[in-house]
Amino acid sequence: MLQSLWDWCLGHLGVAGVASPAFLLTAVIAGVYLPGIVFSFVDVFISKRLTLAQCWAVYWRAMKWYGSVYVVAMIVFWAVPMTLLSQVPTAAPAPFEFFRDLVFYFLLGDVVSYFWHRIEHAARPYMRNVHYYHHVDKPPLTIWTAMVVHPIEGFSVFTCFHIYGILFPIHPLTFAVGAFSVTAVNMITHCGYRLPVYDWIFATSREHDIHHASREPRNISVMLSICDRMFGTFEKARRTDPLSRVG
Repeated sequence: MLQSLWDWCLGHLGVAGVASPAFLLTAVIAGVYLPGIVFSFVDVFISKRLTLAQCWAVYWRAMKWYGSVYVVAMIVFWAVPMTLLSQVPTAAPAPFEFFRDLVFYFLLGDVVSYFWHRIEHAARPYMRNVHYYHHVDKPPLTIWTAMVVHPIEGFSVFTCFHIYGILFPIHPLTFAVGAFSVTAVNMITHCGYRLPVYDWIFATSREHDIHHASREPRNISVMLSICDRMFGTFEKARRTDPLSRVG
């Protein structure tokens, strides 16, 4: 299956397309917009905790600049020949290699982003001038709260999340899947819903609500909760917490 997927990428994008930064940027953008659209639909048409106008207002506040940058960057990356990879393999990664690197992608990204997030809260000037922008949003959060970040934080957190792919030589297919998955998980951590099965593995949105509501840094991780549990910053969400209405 991995080889079929990789052959499809090479056949439709070509070696130059896969080697371009646009390949990875597409994975990141998909990680933002696919969960964003799905949970926005849930907010407006299923749970009805947001009106369409309210949902658009939250989206526009979060994405009016980032969305524009994504569009411009995609046009530039696809139109202008650029090479991010010196070599593009013809073979897909072996299953063991693929899953091993994907696990390390999550683990290293979670550890680095956890400690960076703690530094953001501890460094008062940075907190007042940069990270505060993300904490303007209080529970109940929506999926787009994940993208309400200062540009400086956007760059630093992006680096933390994807540090494994940046530092280590992994297959470009694994890099793209990791970039999509980590981005999507960060988005879903801000969605505001309890999610069976998913919540057994990843940091939950109900517990991250506590992070946005608390003065003390609790539930800092946005990918996994391993570091929170190891370093004493984990606080379990109560099952009886109601799903509040936004706006």
